Amino acid sequence: MVDKPSDCPDELWVAICEFWPESEWENAANIARLESGFDAFAIDDTATAAGGCGVEIGQRDGIRVTSERSVGYFQINSCNYPGWEWQRFYNARHNAGTAHALWDGAAGSWRPWYFSARKLGLI
Repeated sequence: MVDKPSDCPDELWVAICEFWPESEWENAANIARLESGFDAFAIDDTATAAGGCGVEIGQRDGIRVTSERSVGYFQINSCNYPGWEWQRFYNARHNAGTAHALWDGAAGSWRPWYFSARKLGLI
């Protein structure tokens, strides 16, 4: 059994354990830590200043970066969910469930969190 990291919020850990297989629990927690610092209310909103979602705002490590509104523990980019109220991503279970759907859609890969996953050696 994987132990909960001491700094991981209980609500997040419960959601991680619900959605991911045990072999990925530690990876999921580490991604969330790097993405949000375990802050349920973390937000990276470059969309407002750029005039909307998907506007090219630069490059990072040779990769095109576009404006986003990334929310919560896993920094879910709400721009990819235009029909949803982006504030719902502050909910730990909703955030982790959506993150799991992204992970699962990437064939069990952490590629949707490219920079964090690369830093952790997961890709």
